[in-house]
Amino acid sequence: MFEILKYIFQYLFHQLKVRSKYSIHSPFVFNFTKYVLNDDIQYPDYEQIEKVRKDLLSRARFIKRVDLGARSLSFPYSQRFARVRDIAKKSSVSSKKGQFLYKLVKHYKPRCVIELGTAFGISSMYMAMGYRNCHIYTIEGCHDTINIATHNFSRLGLGNIEEICGNFDEVLPEILKKTGTVDLVFIDGNHKKDATLRYFDECLNHIQNNTIFVFDDIHWSAGMKTAWENIRQHPSVKVSIDLFTIGVVFFKKELSKEDFILRF
Repeated sequence: MFEILKYIFQYLFHQLKVRSKYSIHSPFVFNFTKYVLNDDIQYPDYEQIEKVRKDLLSRARFIKRVDLGARSLSFPYSQRFARVRDIAKKSSVSSKKGQFLYKLVKHYKPRCVIELGTAFGISSMYMAMGYRNCHIYTIEGCHDTINIATHNFSRLGLGNIEEICGNFDEVLPEILKKTGTVDLVFIDGNHKKDATLRYFDECLNHIQNNTIFVFDDIHWSAGMKTAWENIRQHPSVKVSIDLFTIGVVFFKKELSKEDFILRF
């Protein structure tokens, strides 16, 4: 209960620091707000993906869980098996986050995307449908989970997602070696400070001027908050955007160093 109250307090404090779009003087961030955050169009792709989620939420069968990341409050280490519907409810990105990723990809059109943490592929599908010319490498540590994600990708006819099952520390270097550079990185797995910073540093060696990094749950724990503070203060990061549940950083050299807290 204490952790929940602490999280609520942090959220309320975050809201007090939120900038209105009228106080944003950066044209780049103003466009981000206009075309990504404030795009209220209900794209038909949303409905297709949410139908897949609805199906997952109806499945009562158990699958074996393999969790290589931070300890989940919903699924303790002792729980080796879980129902598909419970994993879908507690581990998949929300429709709000999924639509944010869709609009982000739609607007910036990244060609090469790396996702750390597939789960059942809801976030992967939002990104893949947001810009169908992108190629998504999505990594998941749980074999049974990624098998379901693969089926979901096939169900929507998405051939631009390449799913890889394995440990992030082992698989990520191989993907980066293969791609050379990366346009978008979405880190939504292993919510630990040291691991998050390690993935950041590793991907940092493969950025180009327009690369975007997205971090999920940046206020999820003290460790994640520290990781986010280190990331946003990194000399290579030009603009950071704190949406409370999501953090976004840009590396465009022509931008001034600025940090923004925006309403999501």
